[in-house]
Amino acid sequence: MTGATLTSTKAAQERGAALLLTLFALLLISAIGLFLVMSSDTETRIDANYGSSMRAYYGARSGLEEVRDRIKHPSAVGGLADLLPQDIAGNANGVLYVINPVNGETVDPTDVAGSYFDDDLCHNYNSGVPRGTRCTAAPANGLVLPLRSSLPPASGPLGYSWVRVNMKTNRIAAPYFVDQTGTSVPLDTRVCWDGQTEQLSPSTANPSCDANGMQTVYMLTALSQTARGSGPGGARKLLQSEVVAPSIRPAGALTAASMNLMTSGTAGVPPVAIDGRVHELDGTLSTASGCSSVAALATNAGSGQMEQALNQIRKSIVDTANMSCNADGSSQGSNICTPGLWWVRGTDAGTRFVTSATTLSTSGSSDSSVSGGSHDGHDGTGEHSRYPTGVSTSACDSSTLGCYTNLDLAAPELFAIAATPALHVPDVTLPANATAPFVGGSGNQADATIYQPSGSQIVANQIATVNNLVLGSQGSPNYFTVSSSTLDSNYGSSASPAVVVITDPTLSLQGGASLSGYGVLVVPNALEIANANLSWNGIVLVNSGTGHLTIGPGATGFVNGALLFAPGAVFNFPSSASANPAFRISYSCDAIDLSFSGLPFKVVSSAETSF
Repeated sequence: MTGATLTSTKAAQERGAALLLTLFALLLISAIGLFLVMSSDTETRIDANYGSSMRAYYGARSGLEEVRDRIKHPSAVGGLADLLPQDIAGNANGVLYVINPVNGETVDPTDVAGSYFDDDLCHNYNSGVPRGTRCTAAPANGLVLPLRSSLPPASGPLGYSWVRVNMKTNRIAAPYFVDQTGTSVPLDTRVCWDGQTEQLSPSTANPSCDANGMQTVYMLTALSQTARGSGPGGARKLLQSEVVAPSIRPAGALTAASMNLMTSGTAGVPPVAIDGRVHELDGTLSTASGCSSVAALATNAGSGQMEQALNQIRKSIVDTANMSCNADGSSQGSNICTPGLWWVRGTDAGTRFVTSATTLSTSGSSDSSVSGGSHDGHDGTGEHSRYPTGVSTSACDSSTLGCYTNLDLAAPELFAIAATPALHVPDVTLPANATAPFVGGSGNQADATIYQPSGSQIVANQIATVNNLVLGSQGSPNYFTVSSSTLDSNYGSSASPAVVVITDPTLSLQGGASLSGYGVLVVPNALEIANANLSWNGIVLVNSGTGHLTIGPGATGFVNGALLFAPGAVFNFPSSASANPAFRISYSCDAIDLSFSGLPFKVVSSAETSF
């Protein structure tokens, strides 16, 4: 076979190979192109989903931030402070919703068939729905407060659908929240804030946080969906934040981690009124406040010493009344019988109260109609009727209703300004805005005079919060460090409260001196007032355990807000037969909040949940 023939045969065998290679290359390139298209589309979808998720996330965040800002302002200026739930979820008016409809849509978190149903609410109260299961039923009528609308900025509506506000309870935190002893407590106990940490509210008669010396912790839950107005679809985010007011809620108008309460003299009714009822910024009693009353005195180091001091005050008042007043209200010898002392002594021949074992020689009636066992010591019936003429009493103790220990120091009659004879006790005239030596709310305890917080660190944490505020205020225009020699007569205003730190160990106001102001007044060791005036709206802190506050003769004025003592500080005040208190310590949430007014609600924690 020749060479030409071989070449021709080989060429014939290879005819079409180039086409196959071309087709294979084209197929490979097409596959790569298709893969690139699909990959690009997947990336686009991932990016779109991520963007949608981020829009939903930040939409929910915008709702949380809007409501967190609004809850510190009253409704008169667009806020929510006076509209917040006053009870826990599951009870009447325990939930508030702020809704944010767009394009005319309807947003109703309580509508099971709607696109924006709140499928998480049932886990906040005893609904019977286990955790991890979507809520499918709406709450009963009356549990939800009227819906409130959002306040969109000028740039346009925010991206959230609704925000729910309700109080935090240990059901929400379960099973992680126990009391300080490490034991579990009843579910639906409120979680409170003492200025530094969360605490459980005492879970008996009155569980309100602020009545027990702490702030309420609120749960904010925000829903955001990117498919607005078109039903389910798009991204969905459900975010939660725990928030609390930056201010504090002391347990008493006068509060200390531990405190000695001392009196001087034996002249009867003390010229000082300590009032734990809620007062306005101008010092008048509040008639429409969202704040709860507190006790006159509070300590979390044991109340035994305070009780002893209060009984000494009772004894002083009874002794002074019995040796100053006759049954007709006339004075005995050189002693002065004031209307209040006459009210203590009573109008019967025998005295209403005794301070030791004695024989009551009464010529008045021992009418059995006023000798029942329900007498409270200040309602006008005569204790002497329990001790008929010639009957010798046993040693004076609290089981004997005529004993001085049963004198009610929350009786405004002690500061009566006039009196006329009446059966058993005189009819008295009370001054305007009548108060008493010690008066307030009882919180979770029966005694409205002294309250002992349940947590050992609650008062110390509140003092630390005030000190942190002071440190954070350094360098601001309304921060002052002054000595006694450079002290001005007035600091701050209701619109611009001050922080005043005294540099001298002792601030002594006397000789007609006067100091007034708004905000926080910090005294390093001791504050002494005699023949001078202190008129302060806000917080006064005696910041040393070896310090003291002494209210001496001639002291006038007030602390309207709260008076805080570092552990171990002593409160000294004189006794007097005065008909009116010359110095008042009154509780005012508005005055306390002044110095914290520039701070937002604190975010305690945040979480994301979904169904």
